[in-house]
Amino acid sequence: MPELPSSSLITEASDMIKTSGLMVVSTGAGMSSESGVRTFRGEEGFWREYRAEDLASIEGIRKNPELVWEWYRERLKACQELEPHAGYYSLERIQNEKEILPLITQNVDGLHQKAGIMDVIELHGSLRTASCLDSCGAPGKRMTEELFEILPPRCSCGSILRPDVVLFGEQLPEQALRRAFRLAESCDLMMVIGTSMVVYPASSLPLIALRKGVKVIEINPEETPLSSLDGVLSLHGTAGSILPEIVKVVYGE
Repeated sequence: MPELPSSSLITEASDMIKTSGLMVVSTGAGMSSESGVRTFRGEEGFWREYRAEDLASIEGIRKNPELVWEWYRERLKACQELEPHAGYYSLERIQNEKEILPLITQNVDGLHQKAGIMDVIELHGSLRTASCLDSCGAPGKRMTEELFEILPPRCSCGSILRPDVVLFGEQLPEQALRRAFRLAESCDLMMVIGTSMVVYPASSLPLIALRKGVKVIEINPEETPLSSLDGVLSLHGTAGSILPEIVKVVYGE
């Protein structure tokens, strides 16, 4: 079992949650990696011999749609086989108790929703749906095995489909981004989980909260640029081990 932070730190984090009104959670790749989501770079990554631009750009889809969709089929299959770890279900418990728990994520795998978390703001889009590459206005389609029977999958208008993730060179979804910034401005507690604090604009969210005088709880195995800042309670360890301990203290179970 991973080593836990001291009981005093767990208690301090629990007290902050108990007394919070609007608590907001922000998660990064570290949250997913505990459930086994593979990274895209490195020898075991999805990139393999291809450049990122070959697989995750509009140009890549237009140039070699079969290759790109074979890759996304592999990604989707890998994510569908995974289950949320205990940290996800702890957040779901907090959501149920507080009735509102907006969650901002950089992840596209849908594990938060799979755990029952309802209000998820996906800054980098979703791997679960696809839409028309030429934006014809037709309804998007769910990413299912049937969608991959003929590659590349096509829209009802005949155009190639594209996954609803943010591709290289694209802007983040404006509505999701605006809401994330509003929540960072208006929350009275932010919890940041599994992020290295190097990917903008998600990395700016806790800094906005701190400038407003809001406390931030950080859960991450390693030190980050956030860890030593005033107003941050940094708990070093995995979300799957720390969050259940916090929930036990908060709700007495």
